[in-house]
Amino acid sequence: MARPILMPQVGQDLTEGKITAINVKLGDKIKKGDIVAEVESEKATFEVEAFETGTVIEVRYKVGDTATVLQPLIMVGEAGEAPSTNLGIHQPTSTAGETASKAPVEVAASAQGYGSSVGSSPLARRIAKEAGVRVGDVQGSGPHGAVVKKDIEAVVEKHRATGRTLTKEGDGSDLRSLQQGSGDPVVLIHGFGADLSAWRPFILHLALTNPVLALDLPGHGANLAVGPDDFDTLVASVNDTLRAAGVSRLHLVGHSLGAAVAASLAGGGDLDVRSLALISPAGLGPLINGEFVSGFLAANSEAELKPWLEKLVHRPAMLPGALVRATIAAREASPLVAAQGRLAAKLFAGNTQLFSIRDALDRYTGPLRLIVGQEDGIIPTSYADEIPPHVASHRLPLVGHLPQFESASLVARLVAATVRSAG
Repeated sequence: MARPILMPQVGQDLTEGKITAINVKLGDKIKKGDIVAEVESEKATFEVEAFETGTVIEVRYKVGDTATVLQPLIMVGEAGEAPSTNLGIHQPTSTAGETASKAPVEVAASAQGYGSSVGSSPLARRIAKEAGVRVGDVQGSGPHGAVVKKDIEAVVEKHRATGRTLTKEGDGSDLRSLQQGSGDPVVLIHGFGADLSAWRPFILHLALTNPVLALDLPGHGANLAVGPDDFDTLVASVNDTLRAAGVSRLHLVGHSLGAAVAASLAGGGDLDVRSLALISPAGLGPLINGEFVSGFLAANSEAELKPWLEKLVHRPAMLPGALVRATIAAREASPLVAAQGRLAAKLFAGNTQLFSIRDALDRYTGPLRLIVGQEDGIIPTSYADEIPPHVASHRLPLVGHLPQFESASLVARLVAATVRSAG
């Protein structure tokens, strides 16, 4: 069966990159770990690593093309196998910026006001911020509907010509659209030390027609807000972000700390949470691997960080090298570690979690599903045995703290089933 090697998502700001080298050709045999291509972004040049072993049966880009993140660059299969035609083929753009012939991107703007774009370039966001334009309200013309520089400039010119006043982005600007759709949105909340871009590979498996949104917790990704004083303040901050974006009726999916936040939002407050899916949730019991938290925060190089990130998965060989590089690169470019350290001090004391979501789970009466890996090295899996009887529980064998990564297809089916069960 044909398998793709994708253009990697190296940091949440990367939406596309220029192909500067293709190191393989049709018929070449490659193995996991081989460097098959090089890509240049606005900030850096990085290598594309193969996570598949087999024969190259298709190369979808050439040197000089612009590739969109998480689209297949190269197809790998068995010798003589025909490439698949249903894996999200994307026509590359030329170096002149002219988009090759392709089907038009359908834009379905939400009546709830969380915007129409599925992404935006760093340059577009900077220009938008300076001009007072809300990026989420702009229809993008870039790859997969991404908002690019010319889209922002067109909006600015239109408002200037009509004399209308631009509206500044509010607190809801931390909410990003990852997928167009209709119906109640699915909001994804990441775990401690991650950011919203961690969900992008997962939504490729998520067979839902709902809009899919994600946000950065305070002190993570692009959200460098002053760290919350405690867990309740963290939950309130996320609630305010959703409310500011006009999102009050929604489905929630959370991982680890993000799952604890999602549970607290669902079990109290003023949001209409239609369904709740919790992946490796924190807050079910007091214990946590405090050595992981401190080791993760203290790491200052790829060599120091890699062994700590490997504790997140059951099979360390699955961990993409690009994830380690991207995490270190993000730390060098922003005060993330300091912000996360302040947050960790409020949430964890040594090996103890200083908050609980058990009362919130008791209060929430909608569709609720718990998904944990039996080999979780961060939070004890035994806590999943002590959940309320109305919670559907799934314990995945040979899976660690990242079920949405290690068993993405299965977890996506379980999340989709939870969303659909809300009617």
